[in-house]
Amino acid sequence: VCDTCTENEVCQERSGVNGCACLDGQNLNHEIFDAVESCASSTGSMSLSRCQLFESGFTPETLHLNDPSCQGTLEDGRLVFQFDNEGHICGTILMSNRTHFIYQNSIQSNLRSTGQSIISRERWLNITFSCVYPLIQTLSMPMGIQAEGGEMSQELPAGQGTYRIRMIPYHDAEFTSPFDGEVEIQVNQQMYVAVEVEGVDRNQIATVLDNCWATPVNDIDYHIRWSLITRECPNPEDGTVEVLQNGIDTTSHFSFRMFTFTGISDRIFLHCQVHLCLVQNGRCALSCDPGYRRRKRRSLDFHHSSAITMGL
Repeated sequence: VCDTCTENEVCQERSGVNGCACLDGQNLNHEIFDAVESCASSTGSMSLSRCQLFESGFTPETLHLNDPSCQGTLEDGRLVFQFDNEGHICGTILMSNRTHFIYQNSIQSNLRSTGQSIISRERWLNITFSCVYPLIQTLSMPMGIQAEGGEMSQELPAGQGTYRIRMIPYHDAEFTSPFDGEVEIQVNQQMYVAVEVEGVDRNQIATVLDNCWATPVNDIDYHIRWSLITRECPNPEDGTVEVLQNGIDTTSHFSFRMFTFTGISDRIFLHCQVHLCLVQNGRCALSCDPGYRRRKRRSLDFHHSSAITMGL
């Protein structure tokens, strides 16, 4: 063990166990063990100071995540615990509230006593940490319809979770040929639009289009507007709108025929309000009555709005 001590550690013996203790003069906080958390997409990690753990009576081999088989790895004097959704779940729990979805795990210690005593004076560790991601996003695409679209990433102080939403226009109904650069679109030409969420686990989270509308200027709240999707279903006053895919994947699709605002502008700007849904709830997919184009009543565990804007 002492062979792995860093320049900020010193080999010592505590309670009959050799380990890497902290050098004198370090400003220590044994309550959090100099914890450092990192979150990206559906991956999370937490690293703790090995020397602070040792001085509190915890050795690396006695610590693990919710799944006891997921132990930490030593990296430059720190014990790093990591989970992901690519076969290394480690007992991570996925939950949600009205504004966020959360991946949560905890670092725990095994009690080393193997006797039959009904009491123990060993210390026990349980540090819960989480990666928090927003369900609410607002972003704009100020452009004449372009392939790269517009995007915004938002980092949260708690866990620094990030994901990205973007709106991309396509030539074709198969969504294989996105527009490339600034383009002119003929009036009455069928437009195909994808709203994509990147950086979340598509096996667990789906994107739902709540409302989509167009304005003649790049202002999401402009008083002149034309609805395309209302309450997750096509606007019954516009027979060209189709909701092609919604609430079953991290990408949703819709289409409509190109138009202009009479006597105002030959450009339109698209805006969409979306929310994310946990697939495990089984209530993300939509059902619109083709006759009335109204959404059948259903319930969601949570709901939020996220506005996306794209100019045509």
